[in-house]
Amino acid sequence: MLRDYDAIRTIADVPDLHGDAPALICGERTISYAELSSAADRVANALIALGVSRGARIAFVGFDTEKSYELLFGCARAGFVFVPINWKLGLDEIDFILNDSEAEVLFVTPELEQLARQWRASCPRLAATIAIDGSAEGLIDYLAWRNAASPTRPVLDSDPERPVAQVYTSGTSGQPKGVVLAHRGFIELVREVVRAGDEFIGWKPGDSALLALPTFHVGGLWWAVHNLINGSAGVVLKAFSGADALRAIERHRITKLAFVPAMLRFLLSEPAIATADLSSVELVIYGGSPMPAPLLDKAQSRFACDFAQNYGLSETTNMAIFMPPSEHAALAGTDSTATGRPLHGVQVRIVDRDRREVARGESGEIAFWTPSRMLEYWKRSKETAETLADGWIYTGDAGYIDANGYVHITDRIKDLIISAGENISPAELEQALLMHPQIEEVAVIGIPDKRWGEVPIAYVVETPGSGLTKSDVMAYARSCIAPFKMIYDVILIDRLPRNSTGKVLKRVLREPH
Repeated sequence: MLRDYDAIRTIADVPDLHGDAPALICGERTISYAELSSAADRVANALIALGVSRGARIAFVGFDTEKSYELLFGCARAGFVFVPINWKLGLDEIDFILNDSEAEVLFVTPELEQLARQWRASCPRLAATIAIDGSAEGLIDYLAWRNAASPTRPVLDSDPERPVAQVYTSGTSGQPKGVVLAHRGFIELVREVVRAGDEFIGWKPGDSALLALPTFHVGGLWWAVHNLINGSAGVVLKAFSGADALRAIERHRITKLAFVPAMLRFLLSEPAIATADLSSVELVIYGGSPMPAPLLDKAQSRFACDFAQNYGLSETTNMAIFMPPSEHAALAGTDSTATGRPLHGVQVRIVDRDRREVARGESGEIAFWTPSRMLEYWKRSKETAETLADGWIYTGDAGYIDANGYVHITDRIKDLIISAGENISPAELEQALLMHPQIEEVAVIGIPDKRWGEVPIAYVVETPGSGLTKSDVMAYARSCIAPFKMIYDVILIDRLPRNSTGKVLKRVLREPH
């Protein structure tokens, strides 16, 4: 395993590692590492031939396929930056990201082809729009475009500090931020973990991994890259469903799984779970949101394999904290809230509001020093300086470190709501609802939910005498908010609780829940 990590300098090298072994399986299609490498070279040369600028942002909106990864590695080999965009966002939100990223090429799958024409008209920097696994009038056909290019590797600097991906995350400002990630962020930390011989994922020859986390999440990119480095066959799900995941596990004898808790809940609620053959699964890794104890107990009982937990951010290129299987098993049944300890090469500290480190056991903001830290927030120098200072990532999450060095997360300082593994910005929802002429004020909070982890609800103050109803607010919300961000309840109140400076006291709103 260490040999493979030492053999690569950037993720552009990953497809060269394992020759004719199967790399990616998508439906009935299987491509080897050698075929993935050749396709990535063709994509790289085809992108260069389009004449886009060095370091250009290359956007992808759609369901995942093996071609998602051809694009990732093609961008890596040509010096471009892969920008995967959440296809579940609203049209205006995707339009914003395309323009904010200054994307010069857009790739879409058949489900998004019709909408691509709208984005092409509203995004003046787009030089080309290319249809994957489909053919639409006015769009370039991906296979013809790719196959017409040379399979010769472009000559490019192999600098690990170069940006290779830009993933978008919502912040409390309500506007998505582009997190710019370097090649080194995907490689250096895990290389050091492996070199140290620490207990980790335990990859071995013959592994197969379910690639169910989407590429528009940093966790999906990270999981795919490291399974490929280690020679696993990655089984790509276009979009997650519990039924599809169960079928894939049985058919391909999956050994490694990575889920957010909501995905596990959906999988375990499938009728077929009672008779499914899960005997091939050796490890389930989870993270992304809190795991309710009853759900974890049910998952451990049904899978009867090792479990591990991780915690990280887009800004840390996924993992920073990890609880390996042996420690996870040792803490089972203890009601521990620990998420794990820092990976080899990661430092963690807890700081107060002035960013002074607090004593062990005291709560504060979690901060990380990690070689996987982001380069910047794209075109947001102020936000970058607030989050990345002196090499430390300030997470906005509250927590503490116990006497055994385990990190415990107690809250999210920045008020982000995590529902089914998706980050939802309360400020964004508030801005949308305030466009209603009968809404005077609004505050959105996240409340616990057994199915989704958290769901957003809205406290609304109506304009005087308007006669606004809960049904009015819900109907308006459905017209302007993406379904996966939809508020689950509306509570009409006379006024919002505020402190002496006028700031809304959301903790007061959370208390009844």
